[in-house]
Amino acid sequence: MNKDVEKSRLRISRRRALAVGGTVSLGGLIAACTGNGSSSTSASATSTAAASSAATTSADTVSALLDQAPQCVMAVEETQGPYWFDVDSIRSDIREDRPGTKLQLALRVQDLTNCSADGSAAVVSNAVVEIWHCDAGGVYSGFESGSRAADLSGNGAPAGAPPVGGPGGGGQLPAGGPGGPGAGGPGGDMSGGSGETSDGSYSVGDSEAATTDDGTYLRGAQTTDANGIAQFTTIFPGWYTGRTTHIHLKVHIDKKTVLTTQLFFDEALLDEVYATAPYSDHTGRENNVNNSTDSIYDAAGLLTVAEQSDGYLAAINLGIDV
Repeated sequence: MNKDVEKSRLRISRRRALAVGGTVSLGGLIAACTGNGSSSTSASATSTAAASSAATTSADTVSALLDQAPQCVMAVEETQGPYWFDVDSIRSDIREDRPGTKLQLALRVQDLTNCSADGSAAVVSNAVVEIWHCDAGGVYSGFESGSRAADLSGNGAPAGAPPVGGPGGGGQLPAGGPGGPGAGGPGGDMSGGSGETSDGSYSVGDSEAATTDDGTYLRGAQTTDANGIAQFTTIFPGWYTGRTTHIHLKVHIDKKTVLTTQLFFDEALLDEVYATAPYSDHTGRENNVNNSTDSIYDAAGLLTVAEQSDGYLAAINLGIDV
């Protein structure tokens, strides 16, 4: 394991109700999410293979990349997996102390009830977009204690996964049947729950996993601005046995979850990022599944990415029926 990753895992502390969020009204939650339409990172609004740019990223640059990404496309419903809990945290920077390549995410929620002739769709403001993903070493916050080696599990679960059939596991599989999306086994994303359901400022009634520790890193939510855009600053996610690289995402409207899906990356970009530290210390990816062999991967979740001087800017339009 990379030493920076290992050290960061020794500094876990629960900040769910204090430093990183807490329960607030929806009105206060929306007011807290200022600056979604602009950012202070730098980008070039081109394809995944784009050259880096020293220019400062503006709202226009973010919008340009979103306009380049596919529009008027329905987002695909995916399993939420076994590592979600209601962190109830409104924040744009979800890194905490995680080492890794900087990743800025721009996510635009679109209403597909009517699509314009130019292929665009109406935007959805004041929706809550929530994301969570593993760190550079393949572990999710909240599931480090009692972890088991991902490379030995062979069941699509990273180290720190709730055991199937045990506390927080439940042994449940989502719809799709054996071998289908969300199935257990290699390439699958096992589903389990604690029996508790969310009851926070933006999520109510969603099944939660039973956490094993106090970690909250690489989890958080933002509301969409007047242009339907929510932005996050995070790190490029790592990988774990049985799954291709992915980011989990939910969209909530009026505390109801209207979309649960997963986001993915181009394989060439994965090779580029994982050749650098701290990702390069996590070996064995050549024997793992990739986008083409992952049982959950769907091209509708493929991010459009532009290289930046200090990392990457990734964008996607999330089509829903409001």
